[in-house]
Amino acid sequence: MEACVERLVLEYAQSVPAELPLEPRLSLRNDLAIESLSLVSLALRLGGELGVDIVEQGVELGRLSTVGDLLDVARTLTEQTVRAGTQNQ
Repeated sequence: MEACVERLVLEYAQSVPAELPLEPRLSLRNDLAIESLSLVSLALRLGGELGVDIVEQGVELGRLSTVGDLLDVARTLTEQTVRAGTQNQ
């Protein structure tokens, strides 16, 4: 999952740090220069790759400010998907 988030972030980043993997503390807007509309697109793509509709899940895109925030959302969505899959069996 971390690799998926990092790959997507790097696709949208206008400023890429020299060292990888990306530090969770990096600001999506300030350090990586990801614009607001691009951040929405990134979040939607992340949801698509995880098989989750982030809009239905109520993800507050305004709260996504760091790489760590995006990782937390990805973990939460993955856990919810696993729980929903378990409940449907």
